[in-house]
Amino acid sequence: MTKKERLAILEKIAYMNDEELEKQAMDKIFDCLGSQVDDMYELGYDMVDIIEREKYERYLCEVADIYGQVAEKRGINLWEREGDDNAKE
Repeated sequence: MTKKERLAILEKIAYMNDEELEKQAMDKIFDCLGSQVDDMYELGYDMVDIIEREKYERYLCEVADIYGQVAEKRGINLWEREGDDNAKE
């Protein structure tokens, strides 16, 4: 991820309230879970496609990390709230 991309993400986050940030952070975290790369190897995808997918998945994880770090700085505990919601059900 370039510095410009990182700053653009941080600028976008700066305009979010805590509730929006929490929802977006959880969405980004769930987006980066799991990998399709192993399946691509097994299915015989071209190496160029596999490498591109690895880069994209790495980018998704970097974005999720940024959202998580900002949430932590704002005092939003993403995992504690997720657990509280599950306990109510």
